[in-house]
Amino acid sequence: MSAAICAMKDAISDREEAPVSFTSNVERSVVDGTEKAKIKVVVEAKKVDEAINREFKSLAKQLRFPGFRQGKAPRSVIEGQVGREYVLAQALEELVNETYPLAVDAQELRTAGKVDFKDPAELVEGADYEYLVEVDLRPEYALTSTEVEITMVPKEATDAEIDAQVTGTLERFATFPVVEDADAVVADDSFVTLSFESSIDGDSYEGSSVSGELYQLGQGMMPAEFDAGLLGAKAGESREIEFTVEDTGANTEFAGKTMKMDVTVDALNQRVLPEVDDDFAKQTGFDTVEAMRAEIKTYIESQKAQQWDRMRDDRLLEELIGFLDGEVPQSLIEARADSMLDEFSRMLEQQNLTLDAYLEQANIDPEQYQADMEIQAGISVANDLALESLAREKGLVPDDEALEEEFTKAAEADDESDMSAKDLRETWVKRGLLTTLRDDIARSKAFEWLRDNAIINTEDLAATATGPEVVEAAAETAGAAAGDASDAAGAKDAQEEA
Repeated sequence: MSAAICAMKDAISDREEAPVSFTSNVERSVVDGTEKAKIKVVVEAKKVDEAINREFKSLAKQLRFPGFRQGKAPRSVIEGQVGREYVLAQALEELVNETYPLAVDAQELRTAGKVDFKDPAELVEGADYEYLVEVDLRPEYALTSTEVEITMVPKEATDAEIDAQVTGTLERFATFPVVEDADAVVADDSFVTLSFESSIDGDSYEGSSVSGELYQLGQGMMPAEFDAGLLGAKAGESREIEFTVEDTGANTEFAGKTMKMDVTVDALNQRVLPEVDDDFAKQTGFDTVEAMRAEIKTYIESQKAQQWDRMRDDRLLEELIGFLDGEVPQSLIEARADSMLDEFSRMLEQQNLTLDAYLEQANIDPEQYQADMEIQAGISVANDLALESLAREKGLVPDDEALEEEFTKAAEADDESDMSAKDLRETWVKRGLLTTLRDDIARSKAFEWLRDNAIINTEDLAATATGPEVVEAAAETAGAAAGDASDAAGAKDAQEEA
């Protein structure tokens, strides 16, 4: 957390921080199960006048007025061009943006969602200004349990995982000899060699004729009607199959039309996998099976090292959220989604892109993007609420003394600045961020507690045989280390031929 304090210090230490004189009070209420706060803020007349003067000076510098040097136009001229109401409205916005977070922080409120700014009156020079806002407060739910238990795959590569990768690679080198049994028939998982002529609503089309194509039933490559039409056929037998083409998004010109196929089963085939021996290992870029398995193990563990901690944290939070005794408010989700969207839009702006342009280039539906953003925002907010609940449950919310320790650590860790712990604290206070910092530290400490105290079991979960990519990557790594580029190239050629 000291790093976060330093980061905030870097962002705002070069800005002038003038204290704003105001008073505030708050009334709390509960409406439909949601706690709300009505905050009244009174800003003294001196600060009102300063805000108005700053806005006049700012406009004098921004705009050009004939007959006056830039920045020297009098108020009357500025009012004549932009209108007094505009000047006062801009000054009011600045004043509220400055005082509202300070008032919230002074009252130690943990707000949620959008702020309802109640019918603001116009600023009046020489007079105190009073405004009223209403805002939801963050719920403080309890946890039904803090005994979190998850199951993870081991960090080390297991024999089952290595076997799965080897098995997946065997598929790449399989051969498919013809079944010699004349009585053999097509089953629901058979390999067959097919030839066919097809038409759409009676018309031929590009690719409508296929000869000697190897096909496996039951893999979803063709509609279920196609597979069903082949069942029970023998080698040399022909079948006529018809079905309505479904819209998959890539075949809209054919969707809803009738496809007719005259299919001949040229042969039934059987899949034969190679033996896992040194000859097979050489085909994949290794000298021996032992060397192949060793490199696959190293590769799997390097990938796990990059992902294991993140997966553990995600699962810990997912389990903790399940103990949260309350629903995540929609207002919090919408506010978080808006914040995430703003942050992403700013990132795109640095690349001279608008959000609309990005979505169009990436072929992303805007409504789906918004829905996905809200899902991520909901998870993010739920994580925060659960960690905050855990922090309260375990007494991890920092008091003033703990905050002082954090500021001291941050000041001592920063070799590039002479800001003291007191300076850092005052900076956060002047920005109205002390309550936010307290929450950040509480969540961080709660997450540390969760990692240290949760029960994390390891189990060799079912491995998926998706081996070729892993084996190829391991072979590439091993080949580069050993200088065996020729072997790697040979392995690639052998796989393409297979």
